[in-house]
Amino acid sequence: MMIPEMEKFLSEHQDHFVKMADSVAVLLKDHNVAHAKLLLSQYKYNRVPVIDKDKNFVGVLGLGEIVEFEMGQDFFYDKLLETKIEEIMNSEVSTLQEDFTIEEVLHELVNEPFLPVLSGTKFKGIIVRQELLKSVNAMVHDFTKEYEITKRNP
Repeated sequence: MMIPEMEKFLSEHQDHFVKMADSVAVLLKDHNVAHAKLLLSQYKYNRVPVIDKDKNFVGVLGLGEIVEFEMGQDFFYDKLLETKIEEIMNSEVSTLQEDFTIEEVLHELVNEPFLPVLSGTKFKGIIVRQELLKSVNAMVHDFTKEYEITKRNP
């Protein structure tokens, strides 16, 4: 269990590590793989969330999935134009609901660069590991400005 005061401190700084959906690059599942490759390459993203036209989260797609697909197609560009993102995206992804706890975030974010935040199935944003680490760094440096820490007697 996480120390409640530390969870409260990090919760109060969510605006630093939660990126809302309107500021996150996403792909639509019906777009073709060539479009996804262009977006990922142009903006230097490794992975991005994939949504449907109703803004339901359906998975993630990264350069790794695209390269794996290309290798299986002998790198024929026509296949990138003909194949929809939903055919190669990863739909087995850890997600969090909007009422997440910091403890859940810390546990799930260990192996992921970001976690999608959902309301039911609706995409609401992402929690970015790098930004959360910045908040943890701030907590380490600023925690004692708000809280007093005393050592227990053995």
